[in-house]
Amino acid sequence: MAAFEPGSYWEDRLKANYDERGVGDIGLSTAYNSYLYAVRRRVFQRQLRRLPLAPSMTRVLDVGSGTGVYVQEWQDWGAADITGCDITQVAVDRLAVRFPGARFIRLDIGSPASDELRGEQFDVISAFDVLFHIVDDDDYRRAIERIAALVVPGGWFLYSDNLVERESRISHYVSRTESDILAALRSCGFTVRRRTPMFVLMNDPVRSRSRVLRRWFSSIYGIAGRSEAWGRMAGRLLYPVELAATRLITRGPSTEILVCQRV
Repeated sequence: MAAFEPGSYWEDRLKANYDERGVGDIGLSTAYNSYLYAVRRRVFQRQLRRLPLAPSMTRVLDVGSGTGVYVQEWQDWGAADITGCDITQVAVDRLAVRFPGARFIRLDIGSPASDELRGEQFDVISAFDVLFHIVDDDDYRRAIERIAALVVPGGWFLYSDNLVERESRISHYVSRTESDILAALRSCGFTVRRRTPMFVLMNDPVRSRSRVLRRWFSSIYGIAGRSEAWGRMAGRLLYPVELAATRLITRGPSTEILVCQRV
C-alpha cells in the first residue's frame, strides 16, 4: 500500500469541499457540520474570555487554519497580530483574500523539513481538530515540540483532542490515548490549566464505552448525513441542548479543549 500523504489528501479534499464539511466530518451534511462549528465557536469563546491576556497586545498563531473559523474568532477577540498556517495551498490562498490584515503561510507543523517561523514566538497558539490528523507519531511529537518552541514562556496553547482510553487509527485520523497526549505535553513544558468538553451529544462519543451513547450518535449520524434538510433539522434541535451540556459537564464523552500554559 502507498504511504498516506497528508498534504495531497487535504489539498484534494479542500479543493472539492472548501466549507464546514470539508474541514469537519465529511460523512455528515454541510448543514449539520455548520451547527457543530457553531458549538465549537461558543465553547472556544468561553475559553478566550478566561485568558489573562490583553487582546491589543497579543500575537496569535493559528495552526491548521482551514476555512478560517478560529482566525475569525481571534480577529473578533481583537488580537493585535494574527498568523495562520495550513498544510494546503488552497487554504492559504483563500484565507489571504478573506483576512487581508492577517498573515498566512503554508506549513506542515510536524514535518522535519519545515523551518518556517524559525525564530518567531507567539503569546498564544491555537490548533483545533488538527493534531489528531497527524498520523505519523514522530511527526505528532515534532508538532508538539515545535509549538512549544513557538510560544513564549508563560504563553498559552489552546487545542482540541480526543484523549481516549484505547488508541484507534484510520488513514487520516488518530485518536491517541489520554496518557500519551498528556505525557507529550509535559515533556515539552506544557501544563494543562483547564480542560472542557467541546461536545457531549452532537459528536462521536470516542471517549465513552456507553452503548447508549454510541447508539444515540449512530442514529444522529444517520439522520444528519441523510440530506441537508435532515442535517439542518437535527442541528437546530440539538444545538441549544449541546451548549447547555457543555456548560454543565466537566468531562465529556467526546472531543475536549485543553488550555495549556508553557511553564
